[in-house]
Amino acid sequence: MPGRHHLSEEDERAEADERERLFHAQSKLRELRDRRGALIDQIRQLSDEQHALHDRMNPEREGVEATHEEYRELGHRLAEVRAQRDALRPRLEAALAETRTRPPPGADRRGPGPARPPPRPEQIRQEMAKLELRQQTQALPLAEENALIDYLRELRKALVAAEKNEGARAQAEQERQAKLTNFRELRAEFERLGEELARLKAERDGRMAAMRSKLAEVGQEISQIREKARARAALFEKVDEVNRQMVALDREIRETLIASRARRQEARQTISQFTRSGRDGVGSSAVASQAADDQFQQLMKTGKVTLGG
Repeated sequence: MPGRHHLSEEDERAEADERERLFHAQSKLRELRDRRGALIDQIRQLSDEQHALHDRMNPEREGVEATHEEYRELGHRLAEVRAQRDALRPRLEAALAETRTRPPPGADRRGPGPARPPPRPEQIRQEMAKLELRQQTQALPLAEENALIDYLRELRKALVAAEKNEGARAQAEQERQAKLTNFRELRAEFERLGEELARLKAERDGRMAAMRSKLAEVGQEISQIREKARARAALFEKVDEVNRQMVALDREIRETLIASRARRQEARQTISQFTRSGRDGVGSSAVASQAADDQFQQLMKTGKVTLGG
């Protein structure tokens, strides 16, 4: 490769300027490479953080879905229990009305004043026993004895009626107790369903609160993922800008090197032409050779080698 003494002074200055530009361009290119590497490292870090957030968010999202499914099941159960209680309400009201409106069995409604219960069979028997004992132990006038006998006949009829009434009263009391028992059972079931409704509602509200809390956490993580995505996009834009600058510098360096090579190549071609013309035009005479050397030195001092394009 020809030395610097093959270039003109103007080309030497151009070479020096190009070397200076080339040095700065290469330094700038190294800075841009380092900057691009740092940006890429930041992008990778953000990507790793996004993946970590995704990995942490997936179980939480599955937990939200499971809690939502439990919430729905509790809602279905709540609707079933409410329907059972609503269906039980008219039966309970009817049973309550029946226990309140049914009159006490055996009450005597004749005449004013409070109701008097009819005599019990045992009471009638006791009275009959007293009268029979009186009849047997005392000598009564005929009219009084006949009246006593008639009264005993009435008591025997009353005893038969009282025994029948006692059976009816026992049956009525049994029915009343059955109605009361039915009412108490219905009321207990109604209250149990009400407690079940309250429990299910509280449990469902708890599931809703848990879902809201988990959704808030997932929302924060999604927000962080989006923020990191925006940061990555901004970093990618910076990387693209650095790449454009690097491409421009690389093109500038290549063009500078190509221009330098072309300049040196033209200088070599010029030297070769002068050398051949000296050999072919004047042979080997010393005078002709000296003239060619003089012309070449003059050309190197004052001439200008230009590049095409």
